Amino acid sequence: MSRRGRARLGLLGPRAAGGLALIALASGVPRAGSAPDPCPAPEPVAGEGRLAAVRCAAAPAGADRLAGAARLLFGRGLDPNRAEAAALEALPRIGPARAAAIVREARVQPFCEPADLERVEGIGPATRRALAGWIEMPPRAGCGRR
Repeated sequence: MSRRGRARLGLLGPRAAGGLALIALASGVPRAGSAPDPCPAPEPVAGEGRLAAVRCAAAPAGADRLAGAARLLFGRGLDPNRAEAAALEALPRIGPARAAAIVREARVQPFCEPADLERVEGIGPATRRALAGWIEMPPRAGCGRR
C-alpha cells in the first residue's frame, strides 16, 4: 500500500502513536471520585538493572512498592519530597533544571502541600495546577495541614 493510501486509512506512524500513548496516559490520572485500582499493590520486577515488568501482588494496606516514574503508569502520583530528579522529569512542564531544583528545595524544607511547590524557581500557579493530578504529598512529620 502506498504512503498516501496508509494516510487515508488513518494508520499512524511511530511519532503519532507515541503522542497518543502520552494522551492516554495523561487521561488515566486519578481524579476525585475515580474507581479504585484493579491492582491494589503493583510490584515492580527488575530485569538487567531496569524495570522489566510489573505484577500485582497481595500486600498489606498502605504498602506501595512502586517507586519513581513507574508510579505514574498505575495512576499514582509522585511525592516531590522523595522522588529522584529523573522521575520528576516525567511530569508535565518539568525539565531537568526544574526537577533538580525541586529535589534541592525538598532537602532544605519539605513540601507539605501542592502550593509549596511555588517556592521552586520557575514554578508558578499555572505549573502547580498542571502538576495537581500527577503529585501526591502524604502526611509527614513537621507538616501541619492548613
